[in-house]
Amino acid sequence: MKKIYILYIFFVVLITSCSITRTERDVYTITLRDTTKLEEQKNAPGARDNGVIYPSSRVFDSQRTITQRDSVVERYYPDFIRLGVFESVGFFFSGESDHALGNGMFGIFPDLNFIRDNYIGDSNAVFKGGLYRFGIYEQRLRWFRDAKDWTYGTSVLEVIAPDARLEKTLASVFPLYIRKRYFLRDEIPYITFTPSFGLGYFPSQYINISGSIDVGSLGGLNLRAYLGLAAGTNMSSSLLIRWSNKKDKESQTSIFPYFGIGISFLDFHNRVVETEIEWKDHEHSSWDIGFVQAALLSTGADSSFLASPGEKSFLSGFLIKFLNADVAIPVLNNGFFAGTSLLNFMVLGKNQWGAGILPVRVGYWHTLIPDELSVEPFLEFNYFPSSFINIGAKLNLRINNTMNTSIHLGYANGTTDLVFDKKTFNDFTIKNEFSRYYLGIGISFIDNIFFPEQLRYFKR
Repeated sequence: MKKIYILYIFFVVLITSCSITRTERDVYTITLRDTTKLEEQKNAPGARDNGVIYPSSRVFDSQRTITQRDSVVERYYPDFIRLGVFESVGFFFSGESDHALGNGMFGIFPDLNFIRDNYIGDSNAVFKGGLYRFGIYEQRLRWFRDAKDWTYGTSVLEVIAPDARLEKTLASVFPLYIRKRYFLRDEIPYITFTPSFGLGYFPSQYINISGSIDVGSLGGLNLRAYLGLAAGTNMSSSLLIRWSNKKDKESQTSIFPYFGIGISFLDFHNRVVETEIEWKDHEHSSWDIGFVQAALLSTGADSSFLASPGEKSFLSGFLIKFLNADVAIPVLNNGFFAGTSLLNFMVLGKNQWGAGILPVRVGYWHTLIPDELSVEPFLEFNYFPSSFINIGAKLNLRINNTMNTSIHLGYANGTTDLVFDKKTFNDFTIKNEFSRYYLGIGISFIDNIFFPEQLRYFKR
């Protein structure tokens, strides 16, 4: 109980120290001085004796006023070196080859046919294990007389799996990391070499020493190559031990080197000099970056996914995409883009659906009304676990910096062919083909649409 209490205090201190925006205020006293002068000529009526000098009839009136008021000017700056939502790495080598996890490229393309409760690995899999981080944050570490590019940080959850055996997996909430970046390229997209040292505390106790070559960030997308060594222990009371399939629930030690390639989404990086640039003056590389996009679709399907079996409905399906980025391509007028999502799920009707991990999307972005209305025709290819194309166009209405509405019009064609483990899913098999036109209305959350004056290509 005492350990949990200390851990709770540590979490509270860590979370409260995380800041995204730094606000600087300048307070001025504004003084206004004003002088009013009035000159009036008063001539007495009647005749005058011009031979006698009279006193001047002019009257002068001068009034001087002083008004003072306070003025506060606020400026907003980014207050982080790194802020990310999700990072995934697929290991080429890490644990025992007989128990390879088989999680595919970047650690996000698993072989779905091996999903079962007693899965302990596939000896033929190329990717042996993986590393996963959720909710990443790094702040500047002012070591060595304020030397640049040192950082300390954490993530909400980190999981390092050398292979498919759960008892060998190392995991920690809010692990502590120290990193040093060496910039091989100091222009966007940045290329850095990043050695790091990490310490996990709960539920596994471990250290993680690694070096990585990082390329990014464009639209929050980053590519990395990792080489490292992780060593730690899962105590017998750990949930990882309890959930494992081993009958022996004793503490497990895990020591393994690893090498892999990874990708991260909505993962933004700042150089030290960029933390001194106001938010409004930052350069952007994408037309659209967002957390989730969703839409309700009308496809004319005989059976609606959203209605009772056999019942036809105008709204027969839906579309949802997670962790999206459409990166501007600096050719011609910079309107072309290439994009992707972590997950794309499209339902056109009952038993007519497809899913795509890391789909490839290309299109053209055109602004109709500055700061408000834009249109994006696109072609999207989904290749895993379903294979389908999606040709369409979106009309986007920007509500604010984090929310948008949209109208969708398009055509989707493809197949889904999945076979799952018999014991786990009762020989659950998914095979469907679909070819549908669709019309939909959508909404996007934590989704920022940019306009030409905000993209760095238009500032050159």
